[in-house]
Amino acid sequence: MSALVGLVREGGVVIVAIMVLSVILYSRCFKLLLSLRLARKQLEEFNAVDERALPALTRARQQIQESFRGQRVALGAMIAAAPLLGLIGTVSGMEKTFASLGARAGEKSMEGLARGISEVLVATESGLTVAIPALLMIYLAHREVHHHVTRLNEIARGLGARKEIL
Repeated sequence: MSALVGLVREGGVVIVAIMVLSVILYSRCFKLLLSLRLARKQLEEFNAVDERALPALTRARQQIQESFRGQRVALGAMIAAAPLLGLIGTVSGMEKTFASLGARAGEKSMEGLARGISEVLVATESGLTVAIPALLMIYLAHREVHHHVTRLNEIARGLGARKEIL
C-alpha cells in the first residue's frame, strides 16, 4: 500500500486516474479472454455434429464476432486513454518544474527541478505501462476470435459437404 502512495506522491494526481483506468481495463481484458476460452471449449463440442447444427454454428460465429467487436471498441478507447493520461501528467509535471525554476534560486530550484522531472517520468511511464500490455491482450483476443471463426467455418463447410454427399 505504501508503494501505491509513493507512486501517487511521485507521479501526481494523474496517477490515480491511471490506476482506476488500469483496474477497469484489465478486468475487462481478462473477462474477454475468459469468455474466449469458454468459447473454445464450446467449439470443441461442435466436432461431432450433424447438419441440423448448422444454424447453431452460424449463431455461435456471429455471437463470438459481435461480442468481440463490442468490447474491442471500449477496450481500444481505454488503451488509447492511458498514454494520454500519462501525457497530461507529463504536462502537469513540466508546468510544476518551470514554476519551480521561476520561483526559486540556487539549490532549491534544483530540488524542484528534480521533483518535477520525476513526476513527468513516472506519469509517462505509468500511462505506457498500462496501455502496452493491454494492447497485446487485445491482439491475443483478436487472434483467438479469428481462430474460432475459422474453425466454425470449417465445421460448417464440412457439414455442407456431408449434406451434399447424403
